[in-house]
Amino acid sequence: WLLSLLTNVLGYGALFVMSRKRPVFGRSSAVPLVAGALTLMGTLLVSYPSAASFNEASSFAYLFGALITGVGSAVEVILWGELLTILGARQTIVYSMLATVIGSAFYLLLSFLPDQVARFLTVGLPAAEMWLFTRKQSIVRTARQPSDEVASPDASPSSRKPRLTTTRKALLEIAGISLFFGLSYGLMKGFFALSSDNLITVRDYLNIVALILGATAILVTTSVFRMDFRHMTYQVALPLMAAGFIFFSLTYPLDLIGFALHQMGYQYFYIIIWALWALLARKLDKPVARFASLSMMMLMAGQLVGSIAGAQLVLLADDPYTMAVVAACSVFVILLVSLFAFESPFPESGWSMFDPLGQDGPAPRFRRSLKKLAEMRGLSPRETEVLELLAKGRNCSFISTQLVISEETAKTHIKRIYRKFGVHSQQALLDMIELDGDCH
Repeated sequence: WLLSLLTNVLGYGALFVMSRKRPVFGRSSAVPLVAGALTLMGTLLVSYPSAASFNEASSFAYLFGALITGVGSAVEVILWGELLTILGARQTIVYSMLATVIGSAFYLLLSFLPDQVARFLTVGLPAAEMWLFTRKQSIVRTARQPSDEVASPDASPSSRKPRLTTTRKALLEIAGISLFFGLSYGLMKGFFALSSDNLITVRDYLNIVALILGATAILVTTSVFRMDFRHMTYQVALPLMAAGFIFFSLTYPLDLIGFALHQMGYQYFYIIIWALWALLARKLDKPVARFASLSMMMLMAGQLVGSIAGAQLVLLADDPYTMAVVAACSVFVILLVSLFAFESPFPESGWSMFDPLGQDGPAPRFRRSLKKLAEMRGLSPRETEVLELLAKGRNCSFISTQLVISEETAKTHIKRIYRKFGVHSQQALLDMIELDGDCH
């Protein structure tokens, strides 16, 4: 697990550097194939180390499998991040929640199957995943990406400087919060690293339940907090993780309940971070690979360092009192981070740096945001005109009159727009425009 984390960190770091030259990895036919092949081969070596090599070299086969699995899975995460960004932050949350629930259910199914059957199915998962991605890869290929934009000839260096500064601030902030959550997750996992097999089995089942609860909770709180990621992170995710450390300092089985609460908060944040990539890429008009690779690199680095530190603390702390002090210090740090985070000038729309177009008046900003959304979704010029009227709340009759087209033609355009945005009503379209288009 540590080796996979290490190669995850190195893989995401390499992707972060490469994203300057190749802003969109998902447009290449070779990248998904390479990622799937690496993960498939790695999973095969981990599942059947002795069958893939001579018996005396099975340990090396297992370690090599862990290494290439870490690299392949890093590329796969970036590919899915690019695809979900096009769909928008709101749909990213929905798909991430569904993926967590389905994946957790599949994990439980595997745990009840015979060992050889479970290993065989696990080996096939990377191939199935990349096959699913390639079926939707056309979305990434046809969508307008930030790299497609040609700089305006009259754009001065001084006008580009605020956008560049804002992007750097966004990268630093997402790196910092990802590192913090990764450290906290790794520390809690490290506390259980030397536990008995039976305790780890119980912990794993609790972990699955916590993942499902964390993913489900985000659907409830998105309506309460109106997709305000700042409040969702610091008023839901962090308190859950702090409560986890408090319960962990108590005796069995309350320590397991603490682990479950902590994992629930972490999974809640993990889904937020995916939606945040979509929001950052859309607001700042930058490739999602930049934000995704950096935040995942810091998240995995935090897990790596935290898990090693947690395991060492368990070795050094040979009495419950010392572990209670460690847990109390962890809670204190979490509350301190939360306190200082609230002091930063976050706007009401989400994270902290989402006003790159703030100098414009409301009308130009509205039209430019809609045009960007229309290009991302592959709308035709006529469909873009219809979209602007729909965004203003106009009905089909008004649109047909305004654009001098028949009502049937207007209905056809509206249906195509709904399909390209993945919605089924005008209100759902307005909600998506409000969040992803910054049209307020």
